[in-house]
Amino acid sequence: MTTMMLVPYRCAVCGATEKFPLMLSTSTFGSPDLDLRPAPLSRSTMPMWVQECPECGYVSESISDRAAVTREWLSSERYHTCGGFGFTSDLAARFYRQYLIAAKGRNVRMAMFAALHAAWSCDDTCDEANAKSCREIAIPPAAELIGADPDDRDELMVMRADMMRRAGQYGELIEQYSSVRFGNENLNRLIRFEIEKAKDEDARCYRVADAVEQGGS
Repeated sequence: MTTMMLVPYRCAVCGATEKFPLMLSTSTFGSPDLDLRPAPLSRSTMPMWVQECPECGYVSESISDRAAVTREWLSSERYHTCGGFGFTSDLAARFYRQYLIAAKGRNVRMAMFAALHAAWSCDDTCDEANAKSCREIAIPPAAELIGADPDDRDELMVMRADMMRRAGQYGELIEQYSSVRFGNENLNRLIRFEIEKAKDEDARCYRVADAVEQGGS
């Protein structure tokens, strides 16, 4: 069960105030996907993960967050058109605008997750071409984070492997991950599963539970 309440937020760019739902709690049932997209019900809360100011178009986890962009920058054609991607999902477009802002402000972690979340939103509307493109965009910042964040390195490596496979980067995945070994055997199973699916040129969505069961030794 997901519970929420409406809370007013003041935009850090233009000063407009708008109410958005604040998630108080949620539940999840089942295994996450290999890129760690949560299972339902948590998955259905994605529209609450990002806010868009109706006045100036600023997008952030909270529009009250300090902005790295100006109102003039937000009025650019590239921002409004999402670089011409033509998303079929309004939520995907919102996440992609969050990515553009994060990239502008050199917030590498936010850029990676915003692009990945845009891909998830594209998955939900069967927008396969844009889902692939968003994963391609998320891969370089993921690689940068792997080198800079030792605490989350293993988790980020697994997520990046799945992004590479689902973006069709089969050869690159096999080359870069064939010699990777983790201290956690379940993570090794996930990578073996990713490599086998890459060898089959299989870009379908799989869950962590699928990989752990089939990853072998």
